[in-house]
Amino acid sequence: MNHAFVDASWQEQLSGPDLGGWGAVLLLPGELPRWLQGPLRTPDNNAAELQAVLETVRAAPANEALTVWTDNQTVIGLIARGRGPYLLSDLTHEVHALAQQRGIALSARYTPRTGRHMLTAHQLANEARRGERPRDPVTAQTELLIDHRSPLAQARISLRRRGGSGQVETVTREVLTDPHSDIPPSVQVLLAALQLAQPGESLLIRRASRIAQALWHKPERALRPAVNATLIEARQRASGQGLEILFLGTD
Repeated sequence: MNHAFVDASWQEQLSGPDLGGWGAVLLLPGELPRWLQGPLRTPDNNAAELQAVLETVRAAPANEALTVWTDNQTVIGLIARGRGPYLLSDLTHEVHALAQQRGIALSARYTPRTGRHMLTAHQLANEARRGERPRDPVTAQTELLIDHRSPLAQARISLRRRGGSGQVETVTREVLTDPHSDIPPSVQVLLAALQLAQPGESLLIRRASRIAQALWHKPERALRPAVNATLIEARQRASGQGLEILFLGTD
């Protein structure tokens, strides 16, 4: 099942068409997130968000189901009914016609704008509305493979970074964990892996341990204050660098 998180940004103008922008994060199984965005002149925020759905349907694989996640109840209703009010009627029809033409079973569901992918979609929409330079997700796709067998003190991190020109950069790093540290060895390895990232990258991290993933998502689960503080600092650093982190599989 393919998923997409969409959002829009809209600003009323005193004269002329209102400014809008749309953003989407397209998630395909086994692949890094794809960022989509664009500016547009639009009568309201609903039209901008519906445009995000249209562009996502255009970019999604044909003949596969697609679930769109949004915090806009109007858009959810439009997709469910297949028709809308006067200002949105043509665009709603275009979304459904394109989905049918490409063999995409389209559905929409609600999610708040607090999750990682929704926040990214919102940021993409704001950037598009402001006319900022579009991001190139192809240049920011990096895969990290962690090879760590507990209770061994040594781990290997393999990085594979794809550039926009099609070139592939590969890096391998050996990591020695500290058995006397309060930080669990698998978390030490994860933090070492994140040091290889470049600002603005989307990271697909494979085979991080369940413990490392759990503590990364919720540092408050750490029993020792030092571990909690280290993880919070690492998350803040990653956020400041614009990193997007996706875990796939466990050790």
